[in-house]
Amino acid sequence: MHAIDPADDTRIAVIGTAARFPGATDFDGYRQQLLRGDGPGPVLHDAHTFDNGYFGLSPGEALITDPQARMLLECVAHALQDAAVDTSRTDAVIGVYAGGGTTSYAAGLRRGIRQLPNADDWQIRIATGLDFLASRPAYKLGLTGPAVTVQGAGATVLIAVHHAVQALLAGDCDIAVAGAVTVRPAADGRDPADRASVGGCGVLVLKPLGAALADGDHIRAVVRGTAVGRGDTSDRVALRARAVAGVAADTIVPVTAVTPGGAAATDTTAGVTALLGAVLGVASGTLPGDADDWRVPGRPRRAGVDASGPFGVRAHVVVEEPPVTARPEPETSWQLLPLSARSESALDELTTRLGDALVRDPAPPLPDAAWTLQTGRTAEEHRRFVVARTSAEAAAVLRSGRRRRTPTGRAPGEPRPVVFTFPGQGGQHVGMARGLYRTHAGFRADIDAAAELAREPLGVDLRSIVDPVDEAAAERAREALSTIAVGQPAVFAVEYALAKALLRWGVRPAAVVGHSLGAYAAACAAGVFTFPDALALVVERGRLLQSLPSGSMAAVGLPEDEVQPLLPEGLGIGAVNGPEQVAVSGPTALVERFVREFPRPDTEVKLLKIATAGHSALVEPALDAFEEYVSGLRLRAPRIPVVSDTTGAWAGEEIATPAYWRAHMRRTVRYSDALGSLAGLDRAVLLEVGPGLTLTSLARRHPALTEDHPMFQTLPHPADDTAEAQVLLTALGNLWLEGTEPDWAAFHGDRDRRRVPLPGHPFQRQEFLPPVPVPVPVPVPVSDDRSGVGAGVGGAGAEVR
Repeated sequence: MHAIDPADDTRIAVIGTAARFPGATDFDGYRQQLLRGDGPGPVLHDAHTFDNGYFGLSPGEALITDPQARMLLECVAHALQDAAVDTSRTDAVIGVYAGGGTTSYAAGLRRGIRQLPNADDWQIRIATGLDFLASRPAYKLGLTGPAVTVQGAGATVLIAVHHAVQALLAGDCDIAVAGAVTVRPAADGRDPADRASVGGCGVLVLKPLGAALADGDHIRAVVRGTAVGRGDTSDRVALRARAVAGVAADTIVPVTAVTPGGAAATDTTAGVTALLGAVLGVASGTLPGDADDWRVPGRPRRAGVDASGPFGVRAHVVVEEPPVTARPEPETSWQLLPLSARSESALDELTTRLGDALVRDPAPPLPDAAWTLQTGRTAEEHRRFVVARTSAEAAAVLRSGRRRRTPTGRAPGEPRPVVFTFPGQGGQHVGMARGLYRTHAGFRADIDAAAELAREPLGVDLRSIVDPVDEAAAERAREALSTIAVGQPAVFAVEYALAKALLRWGVRPAAVVGHSLGAYAAACAAGVFTFPDALALVVERGRLLQSLPSGSMAAVGLPEDEVQPLLPEGLGIGAVNGPEQVAVSGPTALVERFVREFPRPDTEVKLLKIATAGHSALVEPALDAFEEYVSGLRLRAPRIPVVSDTTGAWAGEEIATPAYWRAHMRRTVRYSDALGSLAGLDRAVLLEVGPGLTLTSLARRHPALTEDHPMFQTLPHPADDTAEAQVLLTALGNLWLEGTEPDWAAFHGDRDRRRVPLPGHPFQRQEFLPPVPVPVPVPVPVSDDRSGVGAGVGGAGAEVR
């Protein structure tokens, strides 16, 4: 935060608005009123309604809080949401400058104090005092800047804007909220339970123009100059405002706030409607009551808003149309739109409202809408998301009412721990992760680095596997990928790059586990190996396995202890993937005969698409050379907990020894036991980091993993034609449902993203009517004069003899 040099650009952007007037529940409703030419209606019929739960007020507190203070709270919250300012995570210093009208609400509460047993006069004073109008929203929304209440009747909002602008220029705050509100009973005020009221509320969010442009804010208008003073006419104050703005009078359309006489003299509404109308006018080209567009070629539209209060108080604000900023061509890409609210009903309402907003003309670009929802909204407890490629597609899903494509959940109090699970061979295919490679610079850089490191020893460029340039190149890639020597490094490179991308995007694993080849990606992610060492080791492993006699593996749907006696000599169990799911490994001829002649026809037995006899006696000739190679590397203790797929238990320091990796290459993969160990990690989410969903399927069938352990894949299966980005974003959305807060800025990288106006949180209001005073009965003394002479009240009805 810093003060702005007066020689610098002192223009202030209006980046957010909110309004609530008779007949207009929000700023867009007010805009529609102006377009129709009818303006706000005469009566606020819902002035006593309020969402107390959203602001943490008990029903009793809400009842004694002045309705205009309640309305201002909601409008400030909505204005900040319209500006895409997430007050829960921004480090910006935000100030509040606001004022209200004089009301009789406190007097009505005091008349009905007998109906408020838990409120005293001091609480009523705090809940209704005008002094606290600005400080209340600052406190409730966690704002750390100045909180200043200003008063000037019809000029209040213009005075608030003036002080807010000065605070921004002086560096007192980074963002300033300026607003005004009046809520007063429309009747004569003798009935405090009257539901009809007059008045309204308007709020603007202000920010230095340069900062707003740099941050990609949506700019509704620009404040060029302000002035406040006193006098019989507005000329002197308007002249000062134009001088500050540096513009001539003939370049400005005047807008005057008309304050009617009588009780409305202390009303703020006239200034609010005039200023908001001018903000809308400079953007659209038409002011209320003026049907002509006043654009002059080469000069922006401007309006000078003038308002006054009692005793000659005057204020003037010059507003100008927002600057035109260049945008790149709209992109069509998969986007994740997260929605959240404080309750299920609010979430459902928000879902519909967002769907409606995405079909307006013009519809906001979907990447900008996603960016706004991701970075400009507080992540509430009740959550939902949609993954879509266009605004029309997203709107159709949101408005359909069908929830299959809008996963919904309730975020836990603390984010669930995430486990990265890395698969082995089996899901590899030409073009795996191609979409990521083309669209995410960090992922592409990691694949490029792997390709450069491995190109010489492999004789193949791994980029040709991930993103072949044409069909001929794809055919060559398929042939290379079918070999162990190329297939294993290719899978490892994709898994490593994907894990690195998830880390950049804010997904931090609490533990990692790998299946066979995947254990090298897991160990690398945990810091046991450096990336160059791990890649070189996987290349060497693939070379050694390629040099061995060919072998095969077959899946058998039986427990290990039932399969073992059925194995002929020469075959072994290469992997135990579940309580009733093992993989038999050995020479190809023996494995094929085993499948063909399996003695139990009721059991599923099938060959796996793996051209090696992993973790069998066939690998033993390569063990010495492999261990020697590992001995030449520097291994470290894991920085992230690792579950060993060799032992099925949590790994210790032994994972950083050559002997461990020798044993890992030969011994049975005990992934079922590893899943059992992960079941002890309370409420953990299992995220498959690699192509396909093999490990996700195994985890879903494991009896130790209940519904309290969600499982998600990050890339599609080779046979699945679902777009990679859709699968990955769905995984990211599901993690968000479970409490993970992604680093959205890192996810979008250096792409040009802008904030756009989107619906705010739907307040779930209920009515809070002040108590109706109960007449106090006057006791009538009863005389015990047995002579029959009654005292009565004032002697009425008594005859004195």
